[in-house]
Amino acid sequence: MRGIKVVGAALLALGLLVAADSGTALAQSGLRADEPARRAARAPTRIQVTPTRRLYRECVDWLAVERRPSGDVITPQMRCRWAYR
Repeated sequence: MRGIKVVGAALLALGLLVAADSGTALAQSGLRADEPARRAARAPTRIQVTPTRRLYRECVDWLAVERRPSGDVITPQMRCRWAYR
């Protein structure tokens, strides 16, 4: 019976130590004064081009063979330009 009390007291002491230690870790997890603040990531700026009504986008597409060390690969290619109607 005495052994159970000793084990219970040891577990209680260990629990108190863990609880006291976790409070310190939470307090230290914030930003320090010497750390720079992180900026939020944002999407890259996109430019939308709206030409006059006389112009339109003319695109030509094809499949091209690319020679690679692992073997030949067929990849899609595209070239676009502004053209008059």
